[in-house]
Amino acid sequence: MEKLTITLEPLACEACFEKIQNKLDAQDGVGEVAALFEKNELVVQLNTLETSADKLITFVQEMGYNIAKTKVD
Repeated sequence: MEKLTITLEPLACEACFEKIQNKLDAQDGVGEVAALFEKNELVVQLNTLETSADKLITFVQEMGYNIAKTKVD
């Protein structure tokens, strides 16, 4: 498992974060998603045999959200 941290451009409400969290959580290869609204971060545990960090980053961008930075551990 890898950990992907996605820092988003600031969002207006927690509901947007929850929407992203729920949609990421439903993706194949995603274990757990933590949404940290106060930090504008999503922390995603992913199985690299089923998905990739790049795929999930693109997924968030295609939902219409701007990403400030990413980090993979």
